[in-house]
Amino acid sequence: MHNPEIIIVPAFFATIAYVAWVWLSTSQRKQRVKLLTEFHTRLLDKLGSVKDFGEFMQTDAGDLASEPVSTGPHDRIMRAAQIGIVLTCLGAGLLLVSLVSATTGGQEGFIAIGAISLSLGVGFALSAAASYRLAGMLGLLARTPGATTEPATSRA
Repeated sequence: MHNPEIIIVPAFFATIAYVAWVWLSTSQRKQRVKLLTEFHTRLLDKLGSVKDFGEFMQTDAGDLASEPVSTGPHDRIMRAAQIGIVLTCLGAGLLLVSLVSATTGGQEGFIAIGAISLSLGVGFALSAAASYRLAGMLGLLARTPGATTEPATSRA
């Protein structure tokens, strides 16, 4: 006997979580654009001529003002690790719920969603670990901006 609440309730909460995530990321993006626009407006107000602008661009502050903000390997690896941990915990929790609800029936939905979530979580975690190791070997994990690291040597 199938129980539709098993699929509806997790789908409802997943939809709510997705809408909240989209709303938060959109508001963060708006805030970043607003701050960048204010910065550029103030910069243009301070610089009266092309000569002033050219002199400003030759300074260290001018270099920082022209560089786009990008996420480095640290940020991407951390994001993959965080997603992996959360999905692994979610999958383990759903599988635990399926064990607890074994006496009441309707555990097939929890087992299926739990197994998929657990698999995705482990995949993200393994991806983060492999990315970290590879980035370390290629010397992409510099601790300070502009610093370079030596590629890791293989251990014997």
